[in-house]
Amino acid sequence: MGFSGFIKGFSGFYRNKPRIKPYPFGYYKSRASSHSYNFNADDSILPVLIVGAGPVGLVLSILLTKLGVKCAILEKSKAFSSHPQAHFINNRSMEVFRKLDGLAEEIRSSQPPVELWRKFIYCTSLTGSIIGSVDHMQPQDFEKVISPVSVAHFSQYKLSRLLLKKLEDLNFHVHRPESQEDLDSGPLKGGELLMGHECISINATDQSITATASHIVEGKYMERNIDCSILVGTDGAGSTIRNLVGIELRGEKDLQRLLSIHFFSRDLGQYLLNERPGMLFFIFNTEAIGVLVAHDLKQGEFILQVPFYPPQQNVDDFNLEICEKLIFKLVGRELLDIDVIEIKPWVMHAEVAEKFVNCDNRIILAGDAAHRFPPAGGFGMNTGIQDVHNLAWKIASVMKGIAPSSIIRTYEMERRPIAIFNTALSVQNFKAAMAVPAALGLDPSIANSVHQVINDGVASILPSGIQKAILDGIFTIGRAQLSESLLNEKNPLGSSRLAKVRRIFEEGKSLQLQFPAEDLGFRYHEGAVIPDNDSMVGVLEPPTGRRRDYIPSANPGSRLPHMDVRISSNLSSEVTVSTLDLLCGDRVEFLLIVAPLEESYQLARAAFKVAEEFKVSVKVCVLWPADSLDEFEARSKKALTPWKNYIDVVEVRKPSNPSSWWSICQMTDKGAILVRPDEHIAWCVKSGVDKDPVSEMTRVFTAILGVK
Repeated sequence: MGFSGFIKGFSGFYRNKPRIKPYPFGYYKSRASSHSYNFNADDSILPVLIVGAGPVGLVLSILLTKLGVKCAILEKSKAFSSHPQAHFINNRSMEVFRKLDGLAEEIRSSQPPVELWRKFIYCTSLTGSIIGSVDHMQPQDFEKVISPVSVAHFSQYKLSRLLLKKLEDLNFHVHRPESQEDLDSGPLKGGELLMGHECISINATDQSITATASHIVEGKYMERNIDCSILVGTDGAGSTIRNLVGIELRGEKDLQRLLSIHFFSRDLGQYLLNERPGMLFFIFNTEAIGVLVAHDLKQGEFILQVPFYPPQQNVDDFNLEICEKLIFKLVGRELLDIDVIEIKPWVMHAEVAEKFVNCDNRIILAGDAAHRFPPAGGFGMNTGIQDVHNLAWKIASVMKGIAPSSIIRTYEMERRPIAIFNTALSVQNFKAAMAVPAALGLDPSIANSVHQVINDGVASILPSGIQKAILDGIFTIGRAQLSESLLNEKNPLGSSRLAKVRRIFEEGKSLQLQFPAEDLGFRYHEGAVIPDNDSMVGVLEPPTGRRRDYIPSANPGSRLPHMDVRISSNLSSEVTVSTLDLLCGDRVEFLLIVAPLEESYQLARAAFKVAEEFKVSVKVCVLWPADSLDEFEARSKKALTPWKNYIDVVEVRKPSNPSSWWSICQMTDKGAILVRPDEHIAWCVKSGVDKDPVSEMTRVFTAILGVK
């Protein structure tokens, strides 16, 4: 199926009856009526309830709390998981984390050194022959030219611990099951994380959303009703909120079934650290095949993923002893120490929710609740983090009377196309992962077809034991293609297969780790943006499944390009900041970037004036060229008085990229860029405003905020 066909698979809508009753959500008064909302009047109604305390829910709660929006979290698990799960954090997510009180730096200092995880290694066993390897880090990845921060390799449960600490620093209180009796039975005030609370029903009235949560206290089943203005489901791939609301998923189901084995072995970790460090190990031999994820070589923490074929196989077939033997077969020897922690099956899907927003903009899905991807490329958690980064400032705008609730619809307009695109890219990358075993004569699609025939064909009437024997026998024959007598340079067939594998590596057609063009270059073509007629034509370029370089863009909907700048008041210092740092994460604030030209100062004054009418904060950044004379403060002060919310900065050019800021943005210095609180460009003009500046800024803010 081509990209267009894949996208069409998401275009239809199921007709599923929701189990909630939606009513209108408050009301919005005109700007002359002070942006009031009736739901703010009742202190017994929690502004935002988040269901699901994974990384996405935790990040949303931090963002909202920093923006001054009260929220609470429900988590059905009684304790946080120690299963590593996701582990790759891309550039854009790390940029978001830079704004969370130093989180990105904590991750960078806590993660394994990049030399220990930059490669994917393909081998016959972990101690056997290496078929090939791919280094996924390039020199420019360390130069911080396109982003102020690099990607990271950091297990999800470790990330959750850091996020939880950030929440506690913001005066959030974690209520665990054993401490529930200390929890006030009255309305939640915000700042609570309730563990062991499962949302079992949702009821909507014209005043609020009521979520009913069940929990156990000292062996006694109890229920609690929580009234909120907005409910956000970040409760994972099997989302209860999505099911309660009646939102269906669209896409491909059951791409692959796998068994995940979480184990520790310092012996294996030390060996790989010394002999062949890497992040992923693809292992193919006559006894077993599998993919080993090295979460931390120094700690010896691993996840082994192996194909799983129910009903002929079941989880009981993989007890601790069997799993240890399987690991030894893939390692190529017995290990001095091994501690299998958890064994669990999972199913790979490629699906996106038909809607992200429901019930008059009051019930919202984010993260895996809204989209389920193959893990190839690490798009799942990263897309979820970027979902809530998009969402948080919009919720805050509603709660603070800056924008009507309709602005929340732009969350779906902007994020759902990105989720569909990332799903397609993840599927492509997953299929690329299958290219190497297929070239070796072990095509996974054939194995899946054989399994399907056994399940659906004549063999399905045979006793389960015979079905299992047939399946095992066929797979044994298939793995014989990996024998050393066949897979070597002296054997013509083996030599041909190995040459094909080398071409796959050389042409970048194997599984990829980084996608800079997609990680940083995604754009919102409609939503809370002012389309540029020259730049908004067409759709996203179909994914290639290969690494593509990011090209900076100042087109509306794009992420603001990164450039190091020096604040004019501190020119004597070597300290620089990123253009991304010019936005504050503690309030809903827009940033207008202009050059120190008179017509640009006029636009800045107009932006200040209009922002006051809209009761929204605007900061002006006057960006001076690298060779500017020391006249910043005087000129800007004279031009922008009486307004004070402006900053003068000077561009800092790097030898690896000597271009000016305006050249990077592909515009002249007569242009201007208006940036949203989530660091995406809301509006730009590339060569000056040819209209009345006040009228133009009024048009811009009216459209972005959805004010009528």
